[in-house]
Amino acid sequence: MRNTGKGRKIRLGSAALYTILTIISITCLYPLVWLILNSFKTNSELFSNPWGITPSPVFENYKTAWSAGKIGISFFNSVFVSLVSMVLTIIIASMAAFAITRLKWKLSGKVLGFLLLGVMIPIHSTLIPLFLMFNKVRLTNNYLALILPYVAFALPTSVFILTGFMSTIPGEVEEAFIIDGGSMAGVFWKVIFPLSKSAIATISIFNFVSMWNELMFALIFMSDPAKMTLPVSLTRFKGQYSTNWTVQLAAIVIMVIPSVLVYLFLSDRIIESMTIGAVKG
Repeated sequence: MRNTGKGRKIRLGSAALYTILTIISITCLYPLVWLILNSFKTNSELFSNPWGITPSPVFENYKTAWSAGKIGISFFNSVFVSLVSMVLTIIIASMAAFAITRLKWKLSGKVLGFLLLGVMIPIHSTLIPLFLMFNKVRLTNNYLALILPYVAFALPTSVFILTGFMSTIPGEVEEAFIIDGGSMAGVFWKVIFPLSKSAIATISIFNFVSMWNELMFALIFMSDPAKMTLPVSLTRFKGQYSTNWTVQLAAIVIMVIPSVLVYLFLSDRIIESMTIGAVKG
């Protein structure tokens, strides 16, 4: 009887947990579904039936947003800036984490603590100093004006995650590689870096999403329409198409899709990096 009662409690607890998770999932997904459904409507359909599905989708909204709204140029600008910033962050952060965790030197702990101080700095408090400095060296309206701050502010958290992950890799792995005639550079590129792919995927998702959606740096440092990123273009999109709400929704969908795709492709790696410590323990 006791086992039956205990099993019933477990089943009820599981049912309650799945119910709560289902409600949370619907709450998170519904705005995205609503956005996509209404991006295929006309303005009249949007206001007359905002919750329904249109029988005749208007694909012209995406064409207008991409070409006439100049979202296409801004889209490729965002792709370039985000990918370059993300790749540089991965390379620099992984090298720093390797030096801190795998090399023996007295200041490794202090260097890690110094890097983590960057987490305490409010990002947008540096807007004015960075603008004055970039303007002085003529870096405004240059992709470097976005790439450099993106990489700098992504490094502290990235190094923290990678050092925690690399410290769990057994030292025997690199020792065996060195005994076979490998160098320290080979240890990093051929052993530690491939083994850290789960942690690298984690920082890639977080950094890409934040860099892709970043607005203030791009708004301040970029005034050339040909070099504006997608978030900045969306802020000016409304003035140009103030009555065409469905075209604006289509432009927002275009902006959201890359972040969703990156998360879908790399989400398994995030779960793996979160659970690896528990598995090894």
